[in-house]
Amino acid sequence: MSTSFGGRLRRIVVAFACAALCAGALAVATPLAASADDAVDGFSRAQSLFHERKFREAITALDTYITAHPRDARAIVLRGDCKADLGDNDAALKDYNAAIGIDPEYQYAYTTRCETRLQLDDLAGALADCNTALRLDATDPLSYEDRGDVYFQRQSYALALQDYDKAIELGRTGAYVFAARCDTERLVGKRSLAKPDCEKALAIDPKSRRGLWARSRLAMVESRYTDSIADLNAYIALNPESSDTAYYYRGLAYNRIHSYQNALDDLRTYLGRQSKDPDGYKERAIARYGVGDKAGALADLDLALSGYRRDGNTAEADRVAAMVKAIGAGQPPQP
Repeated sequence: MSTSFGGRLRRIVVAFACAALCAGALAVATPLAASADDAVDGFSRAQSLFHERKFREAITALDTYITAHPRDARAIVLRGDCKADLGDNDAALKDYNAAIGIDPEYQYAYTTRCETRLQLDDLAGALADCNTALRLDATDPLSYEDRGDVYFQRQSYALALQDYDKAIELGRTGAYVFAARCDTERLVGKRSLAKPDCEKALAIDPKSRRGLWARSRLAMVESRYTDSIADLNAYIALNPESSDTAYYYRGLAYNRIHSYQNALDDLRTYLGRQSKDPDGYKERAIARYGVGDKAGALADLDLALSGYRRDGNTAEADRVAAMVKAIGAGQPPQP
């Protein structure tokens, strides 16, 4: 199972500040008129549009500007950031590659390419880029945060925690980094540190999906299922189409409090999107048995057993076999 939190928008102020610095402290408080000559002023206007999250308009201005200034690496990187924020990571990557080809020492270009490569599941490339960014500037907190994300995705949680700690030490103060550190602290067994980090993240931004996710998972491992469900409700409501794994965990939490119909609804949604996950079938079997559908529970356990055997997961296959045996003996299946 994987979860996407949609990280690039949290970088918007950093990228904007970086671009302004590279441009020689251009005035950005007042956007230029739409009729400005983008061949001359397009970069400055695009900065303002980017800051306003008007990414398509920014790209239009940058296209004209870059045609007239084809070796302006900062403008090409800014266009890449706009494309990435629109979800076109492949096109963004082409811009970052072009900019680095022009200016191999452009530190921010490696930082933002690191994140895009992570979005494209190129973990090795992402790690190399973040390492290069930190070689060029060992005091950049954003690069530590991004490298922490790479280590997190690689399940190198101790290394991720070190980088999140460093990012915060160097001045990163957004909801995302505290939420990411909370999630990582949970995974390395430092729950007493995780809780205040989650609370701080959600105090900064009550709608932080990363914060809601991290706090829900912390509540779940502490068997606080009602609390977990509340956070997952908020997480899913913010983006139902990008919440596959959240439906699974909310279904699991509903099962643990014996709210089987709610669990069944969530697990049907999850398996409608992730039809090959044996965990989903195993959990849905519990919900089906709970609502009195013994035949459906056995059918799901059969699918779960096939999936675990396919994956070579003998421990879970044995667990499912025991659940089947329990149902045969007239007993509820134990997760």
